[in-house]
Amino acid sequence: MISIIPRPLKLVEMSGEFKYTFSTKIGGEFEKTKMQLLEIFSKSGVEASVVSGNGDINFVMNNTLDKEGYILNVAENQITIYASSEAGAFYAVQTLRQICSVDTLRGVSDVSIPCCDIEDKPRFKRRAFMLDIARHFSTMDTIKECLDMMALNKLNVFHWHLTDDQGWRIEIKKYPLLTQRGAVRKATMLAGGVMEEKEYGDGLYYTQEQVKEVIEYAKNLHIEVMPEIDMPGHLVAAIHCYPELSCEGKQIDVFPRWGILDDIGCVGGDKLMPFVKDIIDELAELFPYEYFHIGGDEVPKKKWKNCPKCQAKIKELGLKGEEELQGWFNNQILEYLKTKNKYMIGWNEILKATELSDETIIQWWIHSAKASGVDKWLAKGNKVILTPEPYLYMDHCYDMKDLKKYYSVDLYTMGLSEKYESQVLGIEAPLWTEYVRCKEKLQFNIYPRMQALGEINWTSKENKNFADFESRLPVQMKIMDAKNIVYAKRDAYLVRGFKNWGRKSKAWLNWQKNQNHEFEKYNKI
Repeated sequence: MISIIPRPLKLVEMSGEFKYTFSTKIGGEFEKTKMQLLEIFSKSGVEASVVSGNGDINFVMNNTLDKEGYILNVAENQITIYASSEAGAFYAVQTLRQICSVDTLRGVSDVSIPCCDIEDKPRFKRRAFMLDIARHFSTMDTIKECLDMMALNKLNVFHWHLTDDQGWRIEIKKYPLLTQRGAVRKATMLAGGVMEEKEYGDGLYYTQEQVKEVIEYAKNLHIEVMPEIDMPGHLVAAIHCYPELSCEGKQIDVFPRWGILDDIGCVGGDKLMPFVKDIIDELAELFPYEYFHIGGDEVPKKKWKNCPKCQAKIKELGLKGEEELQGWFNNQILEYLKTKNKYMIGWNEILKATELSDETIIQWWIHSAKASGVDKWLAKGNKVILTPEPYLYMDHCYDMKDLKKYYSVDLYTMGLSEKYESQVLGIEAPLWTEYVRCKEKLQFNIYPRMQALGEINWTSKENKNFADFESRLPVQMKIMDAKNIVYAKRDAYLVRGFKNWGRKSKAWLNWQKNQNHEFEKYNKI
């Protein structure tokens, strides 16, 4: 049986196989993808060659196909790949490498590729994974490994959460203190609420040259990289360096614990807006992707209520209150981002402002469609990204969000009518790293959730079936074994005991006591 994740639109298996050998010639269109195919297969030990004309494996331009779609025909004497772009050709190669498990082969004389006909294209255009590196840092190698696995599973947006109350982790040349001091906290909260009284974060940030390296690496995998700079909340690391950004102007430490803080940026003052625009100026030059994430979530208004500058700004602008002040701020940032040819994305709490620009993209993570205001937002014809916390948050244990529940995410599970599908840009899953302190736990929490994420984004609703998906997982597990990637096996990812995943459930209470309990159990730590 041919196993491919995400499941393609159409698959016809046939008898026979194509032999990829030292004499195989790779020809046709899409020069970049031809070289990528050659590189992938050469790791098996079989060195084929690329030719300018037609070959035994032939890439053919077909402008009638979806930009990311492809047709793959494997016959005994010929492989033909049809695509309208390098992206479509690239995804055909990701399928090809899975059907022959080439990533698991080393030192062979040929690679057998089963004969088949495949037609394929994605359901959603934006298929995203988010990694928080503010709470705990990830090395360049770890980032690249995530990008490699994203590409294999046909995900195309890497959302990079770069700043938070617990650390600022991207170089800003105009504000060097952000990484000199803002990256460092004096202590760190561990699992179970225990404090590690040890400095964390010195030197743990990305230089702008490293950012360029990640963007270029991702580009070769047809993945866009989107920065998130949280504002006006989750700014404590910046306020630590530049106290004048806050309402009170007081020196505060980079926060060593997790949670939501009252210390936020002062929108009524004259320091925050120029600071934010300076940040955007530098990052807009670095990141070519057309979207920019401003966070906007978890912004307590206590300090604004008591701030003369914020209250004066509310009166000056004729606003109804503090929520509208954040809405005004967000709209100002949106307009500035437009001068950089960027669209703005924010978490769904920003919908509390009634005057928010319809050009904003909402990332919906919490509350029902009605309670969050997403229902009214969609009714106006606006766009959203689905990131439901009860289903997709990768920082939580599998006994809180098992793989079957993870896979079930769709418009209907979110209480949305199918009529809104064209307004859903895609589905995104985040890994928040408060309790992810090592690469092995990062891997365990991500995989095989990333495989499920790829499928619920790419595969048509009619072709989604969890039992079928699970039957195809072993092929990717063998690939991860070959790459020495730690992943959750069936005894961990499929939970049969808990029926309630709510905040008062046994699963949730177990996680609160020790956020590492599941990782320790299944990895014998």
